Amino acid sequence: MSAELDPRLLTRAREVVSSITGFRDDAIANEAMERVVRGELARGRSSADLLGEMLFPQSTLSGTLVRAALVGETYFFRQPEHFRYLSQVGVPAALRRGSLALRGWSAGCATGEEAYSLAAALQASVPHGFPVEVLGTDLHEASLETARRASYGTWSRRESAPRLFPLYLDGVDRQVTILPVVRRITSFAQSNLLAPLPERFGRFDFIFCRNVLTYFSLSAREAAIALLARALNPGGLLFLGAVEADRVPAGMVREGTPELQTFRLLGPGESASPTPVPRFVERAAPPAPLIRRPMATPVPVRAQVTPPPPPARLHLEALERIEGGDVDGASAVLESLVRQAPDYLPGLLELALLRERSGAREAAVPLMRALRMRAERLPPDQLVDGPEALPARFYQASADAYLNLGALE
Repeated sequence: MSAELDPRLLTRAREVVSSITGFRDDAIANEAMERVVRGELARGRSSADLLGEMLFPQSTLSGTLVRAALVGETYFFRQPEHFRYLSQVGVPAALRRGSLALRGWSAGCATGEEAYSLAAALQASVPHGFPVEVLGTDLHEASLETARRASYGTWSRRESAPRLFPLYLDGVDRQVTILPVVRRITSFAQSNLLAPLPERFGRFDFIFCRNVLTYFSLSAREAAIALLARALNPGGLLFLGAVEADRVPAGMVREGTPELQTFRLLGPGESASPTPVPRFVERAAPPAPLIRRPMATPVPVRAQVTPPPPPARLHLEALERIEGGDVDGASAVLESLVRQAPDYLPGLLELALLRERSGAREAAVPLMRALRMRAERLPPDQLVDGPEALPARFYQASADAYLNLGALE
């Protein structure tokens, strides 16, 4: 049986991580903190030594705790709708404004897949030879070292994220290498989202900060979004994750449909008038109502009944329907999925977000509560199967972020 730890150690460890990262306390996996602390104690260090070192945010121990708490889940062209919007709407608008170069920032880029995806999307969307550059930043230097190597395995490529633009070359052992032309315009630097980006990096036309702020406390999230907005050029676009902002940030207007979570920084003298939804993201006309046809012949008792599809397959079908504009069809698939597999966390989250985007918050809240309750039963670091494997704490943090934001309204 494991020896009891001084409770002050874990409490202080969580405080250190929260102060550095902005993470909510309940988004910090206790198991990760305990693993680090026990490892230090096993090396012969005393509780007093550890408490003393944790007084200094720049200490080696503080850095180790932060790395243990970070979630580095990422892959190429995650949330493809953002890259399509960037290419089809964002880049043409920037060129019309007379931009002489386009700059992108992947904030919280982890191991770099998002930064390279952003660079590939920009490069493929501008005239040949037009200047483009992308910066990727993260708090974890080891992740940035991986990004600079520009070599990735199958985990960075997912079926749920199409290869939208030329990005990599296939190599041996299922490894891929980022194209030199993409790698050449992408750089990486260490940075904290709770601190202003150093002025030497300049301003950006496009900032991607997605699926990072989910873990932040409300005050830290608002502070980070304000800092991101300050780094945009007038007219620049900020792309956020699905549940990371419930209102339009100050000085910005929403771009596209609400589910895009994309915001444009207003220019001098510009008012916050509604922006038309670009043609490519307009929803198709609602499909005709489903007609319930009577069963022709009852299924015999001994007949072979086809088992329902695996949850992830139904989830992918729903995502395809959403991408095609068939919101009603996607809703029907997700409702069926939640009935068949009530413990499938990705399905609960997807249906809740679909309800929220449709303006039915009263129907989304119970789903988010169910999501939180089921996620709490799992070990925080346990990966949950779905179109993308994410730790259980991601789902708990997503539900908490949504429910906490809703409580403030």
